[in-house]
Amino acid sequence: MDLTVRFDEKWLEEKRATGVRVIRVVEKWIGGQGDVKLKASTRSSVTVTIGALSRPTFVSGLEKLVRDELHVSNPGTVISYGDEGSGQTAEAEVSPAPSQEAPPPGRTEDVQAKACKAPTKADPEKVLEELLQTVPIRHSRELTAFFKETATVAPVLRQMDALESFWGQCLLVSIDSGYGLSEFLGALSKLYIALGLVKDGGDKAVREILVERPADAQRALMGWETAVETAGDMERANKKNGAGRSILCLDIGAWQGSLAKAEIKAQLRKLNVQSRTFTLVFRVPCVDARTLVQTEEALADIFNVRTLIAPPLELASLVDYARGELAKRSFSLEAGTEDVLERWILEEKRDDSFFGYRTMDKLVDRMIYAKALGNCRSGEIDRTIRAVDIADGQPSLPPAEEDPQEELDRLIGLAAVKKKVLEIIAQIKAQRKLSAMGRKVKRPTIHMLFSGNPGTGKTTVARIVARLLKKEGVLRKGHLLEVKGRDLCGEYVGQTAPKTSAICRDAYGSVLFIDEAYSLFRGDDNDRDYGREALDTLIAEMENHRDDLCVIMAGYAEDMETMLGGNEGLRSRIPYTIEFPDYSREELCRIFFSMMRNTFDYEEGLEEEVEKFFDAIPDEVLRSKGFANARLVRNLYERTWGKAAYRSRLEDGEIRVLASDLAGATEEREFRQLMVRKTSRRPIGFGN
Repeated sequence: MDLTVRFDEKWLEEKRATGVRVIRVVEKWIGGQGDVKLKASTRSSVTVTIGALSRPTFVSGLEKLVRDELHVSNPGTVISYGDEGSGQTAEAEVSPAPSQEAPPPGRTEDVQAKACKAPTKADPEKVLEELLQTVPIRHSRELTAFFKETATVAPVLRQMDALESFWGQCLLVSIDSGYGLSEFLGALSKLYIALGLVKDGGDKAVREILVERPADAQRALMGWETAVETAGDMERANKKNGAGRSILCLDIGAWQGSLAKAEIKAQLRKLNVQSRTFTLVFRVPCVDARTLVQTEEALADIFNVRTLIAPPLELASLVDYARGELAKRSFSLEAGTEDVLERWILEEKRDDSFFGYRTMDKLVDRMIYAKALGNCRSGEIDRTIRAVDIADGQPSLPPAEEDPQEELDRLIGLAAVKKKVLEIIAQIKAQRKLSAMGRKVKRPTIHMLFSGNPGTGKTTVARIVARLLKKEGVLRKGHLLEVKGRDLCGEYVGQTAPKTSAICRDAYGSVLFIDEAYSLFRGDDNDRDYGREALDTLIAEMENHRDDLCVIMAGYAEDMETMLGGNEGLRSRIPYTIEFPDYSREELCRIFFSMMRNTFDYEEGLEEEVEKFFDAIPDEVLRSKGFANARLVRNLYERTWGKAAYRSRLEDGEIRVLASDLAGATEEREFRQLMVRKTSRRPIGFGN
């Protein structure tokens, strides 16, 4: 039989605050019980498959664990049990439906989450319990409370023959892309069906519309007109056939800040008239509190608005989500694997294209696939995913045993940079030690500024600095979260501050590396520039978390100085500056062959030809602002061995790099233009 064990959520939160993850402790203990199988787990419960005769032993052992290891004298105050299918209260996992992409501008999309299809005569209480475990409801107290409230009040309104007031309430949902909007809508529709409020509308029960904002003024209201037309169709169909279409969701993120305009108010009034037999949902991305209140007030002029917020998950919660998805497929994560998984997540966030649960589902599939490959090599069927299983194929992650000090020493050139890095870390350690001894030393700030041209090693050194700070006990994690300056800015009004704060939260205990940081400062009074708002939020995070966050801002020396000159608050919070010089010709050659020797055999004359190539680059090009330094070397190396690989394929031989391969690579336009003397300000090489 299946047995669900629930833990008191307040107690769980108290334990999490002390660094103890109760569910993880219980999962590990269950793994050692031979006759018990973990079926599913959530943030506050675990479900196991267990023999009826083994239940007393299991319960006794679990309560002993809670008493001895989690220090609860009376386990009954924090544990409750339920048998699935027995009529007792129990929690059940429901697989989340695949997230839906936003429909093309101006078009409607009918959405019904697969996990949310149910018979019309389903038990409302049982359906509610299932829905409370679906994404994103189980991760949001606010959404959980709303579902429970709806299940309670809707039947009463129905008995009072007052359902018009129920449909008269619209929802304003603040949720980012990929964090379960479609699942939320589908789950709400399923609850409506279970409560008997609507008929099972099948694939057309929920409709989502992206209200676009075209640049063409004559077509500006096209999205709103489509929404009004769809609302009218749903209203007429419901009146004719009985309520069967339950939810219309309008994505109005592009219109925040414009909802008070007369022409938009007119469209909203039309929607209000048309939407009296279904729930109208307005979706906006996560924005700051002031902007969300303004949006709510603009809608409240016409609608009875209920605002719901589903904030993005932090790293720890995303890891918990992955654990739950793995458990559904009978896989588990070994303790300590979270560190590698967090690195995967941060890598996904580098290009500002992380889509919440969608991305996490992709990573879960990658972990299972990587584990399967490991099983192929070992010849075993092992369902425990370990760090070694998922560390493969991540060249940006150094081996765990590699010492960051040795990695810093091996870097070619950068003698002054290496010395400055070690001096900074020594000073930070000394400041913390003196402060701990009660000496009157100013609380240390560990933020830094790296200035220099592209390809001079700023990102590489930042990654080493992160690991050095962890090794010395200054940072808890030592990850590197790499973003561009404008990645901190939102697309719409109100998005920037929460987006910047979310990025900083991901970097707590680690290094936040902001490349092209100068792009946040334009030196004008343009109130519509979100860069200023991002800087203000960033400065607050740098100050409030100065002991647990290292921000490294990087970019061209002149541009970085201009940015600091225009923001004294920022300058005062960055005590350390490291200048990265351009590489010499001899260093560029050494970098090239440090890459080549690690992988390929090459003919003797190649070294001389590489030296000739770099010697031929004019001095003014080598010293120019846009010269790509080591990035240029890496690109030349990749083009060269690419030529060798193609030639070897034709010759049916092993890859051996020849001087002719280098000659072929340097004939490409990107390298030929290096030999032309600079006559304009256009960057030479590969840019940033």
